[in-house]
Parts: sequence; structure tokens; C-alpha cells
Amino acid sequence: MAKRVAGKKHIKHSPQTKLQTETQFASTFLVKSSTSYVSAVKRITKQLSKFSRTLGPRKFQNDQYKKTQYVVVKGMGKTIEKCLKLAMNFQNLNYRVDIITGSVEVLDEFRRVEKSEEEEEEEEEEEEEKKETEYRKRMVSSVEVRIWLKRE
Repeated sequence: MAKRVAGKKHIKHSPQTKLQTETQFASTFLVKSSTSYVSAVKRITKQLSKFSRTLGPRKFQNDQYKKTQYVVVKGMGKTIEKCLKLAMNFQNLNYRVDIITGSVEVLDEFRRVEKSEEEEEEEEEEEEEKKETEYRKRMVSSVEVRIWLKRE
């Protein structure tokens, strides 16, 4: 974990606060900094083929999946560039692509960290850490790329 405040452990929380339906979950791709470009292209292509009438399996042909019009690719912070490269790739493959920029509020948790020599003291400190937790909100740039399905 990255240290942002001296003597405190930084714990990052997910900005995702809304529950998603099965269809929304299947049509959303979250890009992380550890996601490789080639694997992202392959996974998004696989998601697009799920919703195709001719290529997709029968499981994805119910009404809920037929209403899906696009696949969403989301990225925040340093993954914005990777998301935009993915958008350009699919635009070159003749997909309609929409790019929506914005900001997302994230919550950071900071816990006090001190080194101790005995295990008993560590257990006591862990209990104290729970009391000495600090939360901070911050805004992070984000991008949402919508890759529209090709429907005949």
C-alpha cells in the first residue's frame, strides 16, 4: 500500500457504490493499471460478441440482454490514457464510440502504523488503530468509454 501521510497506512476504497444488475455487470469492463492492453482488447471483444445475435450463446439472447446497446469501459487516474487507446482501437474497427469524462469522489482511509517488538503489544495497537482511523475524500478524474454494439 502506498503511504500518503507520514506514519499512516493508506487504504484505498472502491468508488463503486451502486449495485449492478447481471446485465450491467456483464457489459462493464473496469481498466486497472495492471491490466495489459492486449488482454483488455481481447476481453472487450469477447464481451461484444456475447451480445451479438449471430455469435453469442443462447444464454445471452433473453430480453434483458437484447436491450443492451453498448459495452462500457471505465478508468480512473492513470488508466485514462489506456481507456482512450482502447476507444481508438475499437473506433478503427468501425465501432461507434462515445467518450464521457468526469470526476469520481473516492474515500481514502488512513490508519496509524507503529512498529512494536512484542506480539501482545501489536494486538493492543490493532485495537487502538481502529480508534485512530482517519477518512479523507478526494476527487479523481475518470473516463467512461461506450462501445456501441453492431446489430443487424
